[in-house]
Amino acid sequence: MHELTEEALVAASVDVVWAEFTLADLLVGWIWPPRFETTAVVEVRELGPWQVRSEVADLAVEATVLAFEAPHRLRLAWRWAGEEHTTDVEIALEEAADAATRVIVRHSGFATADERAQHVEGWSNCLQRLVDRHGGAPGEHL
Repeated sequence: MHELTEEALVAASVDVVWAEFTLADLLVGWIWPPRFETTAVVEVRELGPWQVRSEVADLAVEATVLAFEAPHRLRLAWRWAGEEHTTDVEIALEEAADAATRVIVRHSGFATADERAQHVEGWSNCLQRLVDRHGGAPGEHL
């Protein structure tokens, strides 16, 4: 199995970044490009849904919350709509200098190196939008 780790430094507090991942109305503002007209359903509870959809892009993540420790850790069983294979996503938020937050995404369980590579690009793009949403510096993408 293949895995990835992507990191970013976001110029916002851990509590603010936690809300970005766990409140549907905030998540839709950055997770995918605006042209995707993203919708989301998020319930931060064991086995709660963490779902992101774009009818325009014909794309959807149908994840389930496996565990969480607010506001520092969120673990998801990640599955793309229409696919059988589930992967594991852990999002860790750590306090950093200047009231920033280090976001660490560990995504594991990919069946192929190509699948992993596609997700590296996807997570990199998503995290860059989150960094940009909070004004960039000191949140340059790592």
